[in-house]
Amino acid sequence: PGTPRNARAAKFRRAQSVQEETIASTSILRKSSRQSSRSRSSRRTSGSSLSSLSFSQRQAIVISWRLIRPQVNSTFRKIFLELEIACPKVKQIFYKAALVDAFNKDGENSATLEEHIKLTAKFFDDLLNVIDNENEFRALIRGMGAVHAVLARSCGFGGEIWERLGEIVMERICSLESCQKTREASRAWRTLIACVIDELRTGFEEEHRLVTRKTSSASDLPDEMLLEEDHSNERTMMNAPRCPYSAGAVNNADDLQSKLRELRLQYTSTVPLQ
Repeated sequence: PGTPRNARAAKFRRAQSVQEETIASTSILRKSSRQSSRSRSSRRTSGSSLSSLSFSQRQAIVISWRLIRPQVNSTFRKIFLELEIACPKVKQIFYKAALVDAFNKDGENSATLEEHIKLTAKFFDDLLNVIDNENEFRALIRGMGAVHAVLARSCGFGGEIWERLGEIVMERICSLESCQKTREASRAWRTLIACVIDELRTGFEEEHRLVTRKTSSASDLPDEMLLEEDHSNERTMMNAPRCPYSAGAVNNADDLQSKLRELRLQYTSTVPLQ
């Protein structure tokens, strides 16, 4: 009589163990989801402000950057390639830039992937040179975000891409040995990257709202004023702040099409018909 009772007790214990494991795994997943949500929203708080970095943390960033700098091109290449996988729109932008660059005879095309790698490294050089001047630091980043606003209408570039970029940069940079040597350096880099992404997105969204507002207001103007408004917008675009990251490939779509047609004509004229 004791054997069936023991068997039932063992079966009950197994069922209870499985239930406890399921509850524990569900709790872990929920906790991970809450932490991920908090990590994104916390970038908008004081934790992502440059002023939250202590003097020793800023020193740790500068010192570790000197160690990272020789290999940083390889790191940024991995970052952009990973971003292409995560955000197909980014891959399309770099693909268009590469096509235009194939016909470019006037120098380097700053919109290509390879140029972005070099210029991002230079961008961080410039940032760390003004890390003690918060106003200049913020203006430099927001200006960089603003010149990407043209991609919002032409390529559907949005804030979620900035967020994904921040996650990838944080993971890649903070996993480098130079950042892992001290807890201070790792924590400082996380704060810095969060601040940079926040300011990039702010500059991007402010410029995009400004352009959208001008476009919508122009559509309400009488016909006789539209021509004057178009000229005004052209002057605004010409005088807009530019940086090495300006999206030349996206703005040269007509030029790209004409060059592709020219290439097809050359191919047709030189390849004999079968």
